[in-house]
Amino acid sequence: MTDPSEEFRFFEDALRLLGNDVQSDLASRGWAVTDLRVPDGQPLEWFWPPTAPVGYGGLPDWSDEVMRRRPQMHGPRHTPWRVPTRITNTMNGWRVEYGEAIAQEPDAVAGYADDASLLADLERIECWPMNLDEARLIRRERLFAVTTALAQDAHYQGFTVTEPYSSRISAIRPHLMFERSRAVGLADTAPPSTPRPRGDLAAHMNLIDAEAWASAVRTARAGGEGWGVSGPERPRV
Repeated sequence: MTDPSEEFRFFEDALRLLGNDVQSDLASRGWAVTDLRVPDGQPLEWFWPPTAPVGYGGLPDWSDEVMRRRPQMHGPRHTPWRVPTRITNTMNGWRVEYGEAIAQEPDAVAGYADDASLLADLERIECWPMNLDEARLIRRERLFAVTTALAQDAHYQGFTVTEPYSSRISAIRPHLMFERSRAVGLADTAPPSTPRPRGDLAAHMNLIDAEAWASAVRTARAGGEGWGVSGPERPRV
């Protein structure tokens, strides 16, 4: 049976997270809270998982469902990030502290006087230190490369996917597998219990892949020489 006190704490935490428009947006976009146990009246620290060191805020070593089940096949995950990008509410609005990695110094701390100004700049903050135009270009190039490879039944480059992208993929994958099973006559396959996203599921997966790829490219750059989109690269012989 579920412990009533645990259930109450779950709902209390949920109300605490979603009782503010900015915090609701942060949660829906995949930002994570470092520690929910801060005293009442103290601000929560939100961090951007793609820029977080392994284990920061209690994130698992591997976030992909398949990798979590077989971590011995993949070994420990590596990241060049030492400090993540963080957002905290203050008396004067919102405070953004940028991440730090092996080859990436943080930008100056930024302040936002109101909710609207922070939300308007949130995508840029998530892409930092890339600018938005470059991040969007990398996403488009990846989408074209993957679509072309799929059309030609050819290979395209894999990479390490981090949160929040791995959770988004995991939410869509069961629906995609169910529909593909049904299409080949496996009608007895049970449908997923979660709501199905609208639109074409394969297209959703490819769009998420493109976002995750741009994030992985950013992390590889933050590692400097010897880092790739899946972590440290072995020296070529």
